[in-house]
Amino acid sequence: MGRQRGRRRLAFDNQLIVLDSAQAAEAATILGARRVVPVHYGSWAHFTEGRDDLTAAFTAAGLADRPDWGRQN
Repeated sequence: MGRQRGRRRLAFDNQLIVLDSAQAAEAATILGARRVVPVHYGSWAHFTEGRDDLTAAFTAAGLADRPDWGRQN
């Protein structure tokens, strides 16, 4: 298992293996992603950020149109 350093979880030779909302938006920018499919943002209790945090981070980065939330019920 990974170890905690601040809010980042490290494992596998000290490589970051999870992203917070701001990091996900930054990654989308770096990768030039036209669409991003968020996963595990609402189903794993140990994550502290949810859909609202993702929406806010992508909006702040000018990427509000990128997240694909799948089917809306």
